[in-house]
Amino acid sequence: MYPIDTQDGLFHDGNGINELGTVLPASWLNQVQAELIAILTAARIKPEKATQNQVITAIKMLIASSAPAAATADIAGVTKIIDSLNSNDKFSALSARQGKVLNDSKLDKDGTAKTADTASRLKTVRKINGVPFDGSMDINATPVGAVHYFAIDWAPTGWLKANGAAISRTAYANLFAALGTRFGAGDGKTTFNLPDLRGEFIRAYDNGRGVDPWRGNGSWQGDAIRNITGRISVARRGGGDFMVQEGALYHSSSFNAKIKIGDNDDWGSVVSFDASRIVPIANENRPRNIALLACIKI
Repeated sequence: MYPIDTQDGLFHDGNGINELGTVLPASWLNQVQAELIAILTAARIKPEKATQNQVITAIKMLIASSAPAAATADIAGVTKIIDSLNSNDKFSALSARQGKVLNDSKLDKDGTAKTADTASRLKTVRKINGVPFDGSMDINATPVGAVHYFAIDWAPTGWLKANGAAISRTAYANLFAALGTRFGAGDGKTTFNLPDLRGEFIRAYDNGRGVDPWRGNGSWQGDAIRNITGRISVARRGGGDFMVQEGALYHSSSFNAKIKIGDNDDWGSVVSFDASRIVPIANENRPRNIALLACIKI
């Protein structure tokens, strides 16, 4: 509305001596009245002489009626703020706090998952190597008692060297439940022995097939070869050298062996031979191989 028609546009009380108070012309008062009635009219309120709060009531009604509509996917408007990650409301905005929860749980730049304070388990249970996994606790994906070989000199976390050591039955209760005293009873009370695989080849358990019978799983077996039988001998008769093998007579010209000749015309001797002249030898029978560290899962 238009301000009062004074030099500074303000009302003055006057001092009763040399300054008069501001005169309120009917035009200004009529304008004030018209402005106030216009507010009531806009709110559809009929002016009443005995009611003192019609203007404020009208203002509140006008504000309420002119509030923007709720926002949609296509129309701007008032948006509801929610503080939950479980809502299905597609027209509500997420609170800053829940946005932080999501940020804290996202993958870091190196691909590792940050800790999500609100996440304690997976929504759907999964299985790892047949073991149920919901994220609420650690699991051993490799079964207890499994034996693996490593190209390192130490046992990785969750493994022990398969070196026959005596270990605690309580500290390694799961492994003791799987092995028992199959590889040794330790002190007979508080410990048990691991399998000792150092320097050994592994042979699959026969388990009733009959190729390697009468053995238990985990039992040790010494080295052996198939039996070899035969006889080789030589003889000299009348100046000629001959070899007799299993009753057959051969002239020495077909026998590629170094034989010591005696002084007498008639003599006999056993022929010796040495395999090291032809093949590599050792104090054991073995194939080509590579050494790796044997460890057992705990």
